[in-house]
Amino acid sequence: MAGPARDPETGKFLKPGLCPINPYTERRECPPATEIDCLLVEKVYDQCWKEEDFVRRVLIPTGPGEACENVDTTRVTRVECQVVDVVCEVVDVGPPLGPPFGPNERIVTIEQTVTIQVELWDDSVPVLLCSFTQTFADEFNQVVLYVPPAGLLFGAGGGPFVFCEVTGFTCFLAREFVPGEEFDSLLFRIKICKIIEVTAFIKLMVPVYGFCVPRICEAAPQEIELNCPPIDELFPPQPDDYAQGPINDD
Repeated sequence: MAGPARDPETGKFLKPGLCPINPYTERRECPPATEIDCLLVEKVYDQCWKEEDFVRRVLIPTGPGEACENVDTTRVTRVECQVVDVVCEVVDVGPPLGPPFGPNERIVTIEQTVTIQVELWDDSVPVLLCSFTQTFADEFNQVVLYVPPAGLLFGAGGGPFVFCEVTGFTCFLAREFVPGEEFDSLLFRIKICKIIEVTAFIKLMVPVYGFCVPRICEAAPQEIELNCPPIDELFPPQPDDYAQGPINDD
C-alpha cells in the first residue's frame, strides 16, 4: 500500500465506521477504493454452536478428611452450584465422509472437562456448612464440519485450525432435596454452550484505501475533581487574608 487511507475527493484521513450519506441519493456510499492489495487474513471455513445439557449425580464428600466431614445434611436448607472451569478441546478430525456429505466434510470429536463448585447452606443461622468441587471428565461428543485439507494454499503453519470455544454455562439442581431429611448425593443439571470453528490463513485479493490511521486518544474523565494547584493550601495564611477571604489566581 502506498500510504495512509485518504478520501480521494477531500484528502482527509478515512476512519472506520458507516459510509457517509450522499446528499443527492440519500444513501450511504463509500468512497472508491484507491488500490488493490493482497492481504494475509484468517478465513472462517465453517462453524457451528452446540448446547450440552446433561445431568450428573454428585456424592457428598462426608468421609474422613473430606470437605463435608461431620456435616449433618438434615440442616441443609439451600444448595448452590456454580461452574468454575470448563475446558473444551478438539481431540480428533476424521477423514472426509464422502457422499451424501459434501467434499471435505468430516467428523470432529470434542472433549470437554467441567468442574463445578457446590455449597451446602443452613439459612437459619445463616452458615455455610461445607463447600467442595466436582470434576466431570471424559465427556465426548461429535459434530460434522467442513475442514479443508492442509496444503500449499495455506502454507507452513497456515491451517486449517479446528478449535472449540465455550461461550456460556450454568449449573442448578435437577431434583430438589427435602429439607430436614438426610441425603448422601444430589442431582445437578449442567448446561454448556460452545462454538466449534474451522479457520485457516489465506492470501486474499481485496480493494483497499490504504493504511489505517489512528484517531486522537480522548482523556479519561476524572471521577473526582482535583483542585490543582491547591493555591489556598500552599502558603501559610497571613493576618490580612482573614479579612480578604481566600486567595485566587485570577
